[in-house]
Amino acid sequence: MTGAAPRIGIVGSGIAGLRAAQSVLAHETGARITVFGDEAHRTYNRPGLTKKRYPPSAGLGAALAEDLRVAGAETGALDWRLGTRVEAADLRDGVLHLSTGGTFAYDGLVVASGVRPRTTTAGGDEECARHVHRTLRGLDDAHSLHRELHRRESVTIAGAGFVACELASLAAEYGCDVVMLEARGHGPFEGVLGGDVARALARWVTAHGVTLLTGGAAEELLCDRSGRPPGGGRPAPPPGAASERPLFIEAIGSVPNVEWLDGNGLDLSDGIRVDAHMRVPGREGVFAAGDVARYPDPWGAENPTRVEFWKNAIDTGTIAGKALASSLGHEARTPGIAYFPSTVTEMFGLRVQIAGNPRNADSVEIVRGDLERPGDGVLVAYLREGVNVGAAYLDEGARFNRLYIELLRSLRAR
Repeated sequence: MTGAAPRIGIVGSGIAGLRAAQSVLAHETGARITVFGDEAHRTYNRPGLTKKRYPPSAGLGAALAEDLRVAGAETGALDWRLGTRVEAADLRDGVLHLSTGGTFAYDGLVVASGVRPRTTTAGGDEECARHVHRTLRGLDDAHSLHRELHRRESVTIAGAGFVACELASLAAEYGCDVVMLEARGHGPFEGVLGGDVARALARWVTAHGVTLLTGGAAEELLCDRSGRPPGGGRPAPPPGAASERPLFIEAIGSVPNVEWLDGNGLDLSDGIRVDAHMRVPGREGVFAAGDVARYPDPWGAENPTRVEFWKNAIDTGTIAGKALASSLGHEARTPGIAYFPSTVTEMFGLRVQIAGNPRNADSVEIVRGDLERPGDGVLVAYLREGVNVGAAYLDEGARFNRLYIELLRSLRAR
């Protein structure tokens, strides 16, 4: 590309945005890249927010930031606009409208605005009279939660997904009595791994002291922030001191941050629709990556998929950056998305590894182990029409990792 250096806008300061920026710079060293982020922090290791108990100290925030540092985030090659929200975009004219009142004109754009926690909404932004409500998405949220868990004897967690289970395990490490509410299923990860595995994980968390309530019993204790008792009735009195109200953590899912793209004729029904190269159809020079990107399923499933895994954010960010560099005239090799997503989580000492897309399965096979004893090692294969489309491995050690790796190889062969 000749002439003035291209101006690249990246909306989102997470790992997907950083990897996209690095991929562009690898091919267009003179690119002027501006990264916009709602948070006041550069890219950090988001999965680490719930992985470690910290001692109480005035330096808790600094300790979190140091532990979660990501290599490359301190680069001076990027113009970081932290604490600056992109409120709207005109993709036809290539202009972003900022919370500061200014605008930013770009030659290329990567949408990496991620997701935010889904919350109960009946009470709006009003302070709840019955509970202290918390969610977890960013570094400041984690700082607040760690401080709360230090001084609490108990906590109620709505949800039974990855964040909820890791928070339950963390809260127990802090010495809290933990109640988990799962109104939609039988136990952790049911929407991903199915009912049998969810029941096994439910037995695991309850064996480690968690009170897990499901179905109607969970519904009765869910708090909608209105201050009303779960069964209805009059609102509670005005909020008392926060220290006097129980801690209620909402970990019931996420919402893609795409409202700022309204009015551009895009498919924003669940994140932003892209092709296998992370290109936004019909919008030249616009790409998306990370939690917000909804791309064609590599295994040919009818509906596009949106994956909120750390590795997925890294890989789609890299793909988007290469594709953007190619759109600027560089011969950047731009392979489309063709890998299987994978992640790992841990709860109460049980390591759970997941790969592929188990949701696409029409049958489940226990390859090794017994779900009654998940800590001894259980390998689960997820099949569709007899073909392996996903795998899960549960254990407290590494006894059957060889078999898990063999399953991963069969996924790659797809």
